Amino acid sequence: MPGCCLIALVLFFGPRVALALIWLLTNWYAAFSSVLVAVLGFVLLPWTSLAWMYTYFHNEGALSGGYVLLIVLGALADLSAFGGHRHYQRWRKAD
Repeated sequence: MPGCCLIALVLFFGPRVALALIWLLTNWYAAFSSVLVAVLGFVLLPWTSLAWMYTYFHNEGALSGGYVLLIVLGALADLSAFGGHRHYQRWRKAD
């Protein structure tokens, strides 16, 4: 299924490309307290980093209302990538 590989590549590299473009073209990286936090977000939790930057600049940095849900959805998207890989490895060994 070549379509699945394309979708997986877009979901993996999409938020990282978006973070890199945001870093180069805007000041949204100011949403993070340090460069280390921004780099760790880029490497480990890109969807959560995008959600945090959106929340920081659209809700004055306050976590309330639907913005909390946005952060949680970003974290779930990041964690599902780690869990999905483990599930796939178990499924692959069963065959």
